[in-house]
This record gives sequence, structure tokens and C-alpha cells, in this order.
Amino acid sequence: MALYSSGTAVVGSLPYLSFVVTSRNDNHGGRLLFRMQTFVDCLADQCNRYQLPSELVLVEWNPPPNQPQLAEALRWPKPGSCSVRIIQVSAEIHQRFEHSDKLGLYQMRAKNAGIRRAEAPFVLATNVDILFSDELMGFLASKCLREDRMYRIDRCDVPADVPEGVPVTQLLEFCRRNVTRIHTRWGSIDAKTGRYADGAPPWKAVIGDFCGALAGRPREKRLHTNASGDFTLLSKETWFKIRGYPELAALSVHIDGLGCQTAYYSGVREQILAPPMQIYHIEHSADCSSKPEGDGALMARADSEIPQLPYSEYREIAIRMRRECRPIVLNQDNWGLQDHGLREQRVC
Repeated sequence: MALYSSGTAVVGSLPYLSFVVTSRNDNHGGRLLFRMQTFVDCLADQCNRYQLPSELVLVEWNPPPNQPQLAEALRWPKPGSCSVRIIQVSAEIHQRFEHSDKLGLYQMRAKNAGIRRAEAPFVLATNVDILFSDELMGFLASKCLREDRMYRIDRCDVPADVPEGVPVTQLLEFCRRNVTRIHTRWGSIDAKTGRYADGAPPWKAVIGDFCGALAGRPREKRLHTNASGDFTLLSKETWFKIRGYPELAALSVHIDGLGCQTAYYSGVREQILAPPMQIYHIEHSADCSSKPEGDGALMARADSEIPQLPYSEYREIAIRMRRECRPIVLNQDNWGLQDHGLREQRVC
């Protein structure tokens, strides 16, 4: 039986929320260990300050043989409100998947492995270069999440050179004051000019949808799928109902959005968390020239050797779900590497 309290976390109790991320020590995007360390330090600090019984499930996929594993490469906090488990997917398992010689990390398969093994009743799939505003953490710690909801949020991009060695509150204030882009339900906005880099203002999008409907051009349900791989929070029951993210032999582009569409048609209602609840995405280093891997799927759009789910196919599946008013679940019952005994290490 899970034990929760409105005050301090009960030692030995089950967590209320599981944060699921994936990575490997391959310096993807430049200064990867710094971004991961910043994520871990901030999360642990905030969970302690807001007394949020939680766990971080880090899926280390296909660890590079010539680099320290993440348990040794990162500093881990003292035991507190947030425990940390590292679940490792070996190179041997990785090599069984198509295109494994070209893609070092299958982001959605990895997250599914973590979601499947999460211990909390609510599971947040996110990434290792994301920081959470204090207002957002306060909301999560209030323990008012609902099982019939899918929680989404705008992503705010911040420069790669976030300050080092400063208190978390100071770091978050830097992020709040230095947002470069905002990824909203309607598109991505330049924070300085207010112009849409892609997408359209809400009124234009609504008119476009209406005109398309009149002309008999159906479209998918307009959910907040923009940068949804950075923050999708569902009950564990819903994650199991939809069998996690679709496990395709492809880059993660559009797969996160397809997961949101599937969740919606499984019966949950989308709830978009509003500012000042925000997430901050630490940009990759400007001088990074590393080969796109892992969660850098967007950087690899032009890599013809690694397939991705075309937007046309995403729309086709999503429109079919809308027309039939039911989820289309692509995974089998053994999703999330159920049939594999994965090495697990509790680091704090």
C-alpha cells in the first residue's frame, strides 16, 4: 500500500510521481554531462523543497564502451524525497533493433522501458535537458493529479550557457529572464519578436481548421503535441492502456505526438498547464558538431539512412482515430522490453 502525506515524505513509501528520462554518455549536443547534472541537481533540490515523494527513472541505453557509465559519470544527491534508479539497456539488446548501427539510442523504446518499470501511480516522460519552474513543482507536489487527464505544457528554450554553481532558485530566475523560444500548442514563437517561427496565431489556426472542415478536408485533433516528448504526464494506468509510445524502427519525430493522440482517444482529457508553470529546455552547445543521436532526432531530419515517421502517416493515423473515436494502439503486449531482464541500479 502506498503511503503519502501532505507534509514530509514517508520513508519507505512508494513515490507519487515517476520522472522517466533516457540518455547515454555520448556527449550528444555538447556538454551533455553538464546538462544532465544540472537536471539531476535541480530535480533533487526541488523535490526536497516541495516534499514531493518521487523517483527518477533513468534509462541508460546502449552505454558507449569507451566512456564511464552514468552511475559513475554523474554526482548523485543524498537520499531525500526523490530516489534514483538507473535501468540499463545493453548494447546486445540495442543491436537487435533495425538501424542500430546508425542510431545510438531509441528514445521512445527507452522511455517505454522506464515507464513500464515506474513505481508511481503517475508517470512524467521528459528529457535530461529540461528544468521545471518552481510553480510547476509546487503544483506537482500538491498531489492533485487526475487519472483522467493528460498534462501538457509549453516548452521554453534557454541558452546553453546557463550559470554553473549557483542556487537552483537563481538558475531558474536566469531561465525565466532568458527565454529565446516558446513552443506552444499553436506553434513555436520567437520570445523576443513574438513572431511564429512555425505554426500560426490561434485565431488563424482556428479559421484554417474551420475552412478545412467546410471544404471536407479532415485534420487530426488539435492537441498540444509541440515538443510533447519533453513533457507528457499520464497516469501509469493510461500509459499501460496505450502501451506506451509507438515503438517504431525510426527517429522519434512525430512519435511523441502520436502518443498524445492515442492517449486522448483512450479517454483522457488534455490539460495544458499555464504560466508561471513552465519547463525550460537547455539548448545544445552552439559549436557542437557531434553526430545526431538519441534525443537529437530533430537534428537528423536530413539523414536519409535513418527513417522517420512521415508527418503524412502521423496525420493519417491521427485522423483515423478522430474519425473512429478510438485509440489505435500499435505496440504488442510486451512493449517496454517486458521480455528482457534489464540491469537495475538504485543510486540514491
